[in-house]
Amino acid sequence: MQANVIRTSLIILRILIIALGCMWVVSAINSDDPNGPVERLVSLNLYVGAICVLAILGFGIFHFAQKLATQPKRAMGALIGFAVFFVAGLIAWSMADTTVTPAMVAGGAKVTEQDVKIADASIQFIYILGLMAIGSILVVEGKSLLKNWL
Repeated sequence: MQANVIRTSLIILRILIIALGCMWVVSAINSDDPNGPVERLVSLNLYVGAICVLAILGFGIFHFAQKLATQPKRAMGALIGFAVFFVAGLIAWSMADTTVTPAMVAGGAKVTEQDVKIADASIQFIYILGLMAIGSILVVEGKSLLKNWL
């Protein structure tokens, strides 16, 4: 029962994000301001990113609390996942560049160093999570191959 509620909640959240994104893109394209589409799409990225982070944290905290109440040892896995996610975010934030290039302001939009840092940290974070996912797949498959080979 609980798995169905979570699955349904995730489906509704995905549909909401897709619908809001479509409406935002249409409104950005139909904007009279020449810089409107770019600024609105950058804002859309920030809002969707915030929603995704809140969803990740919300579902993660829910699962952690659920596991802590029923299976405390398995709750440590969720806690380790949170720690790895947080550390990856800190690494991405520390590696982010704050250089505002002429190409960024060529359209006349106001770009601050903080905007550039957020964008660069987001990209770095995706790269780090992708590398961690590839690494974990290789480790799991490597263990499986070794187990079957030996």
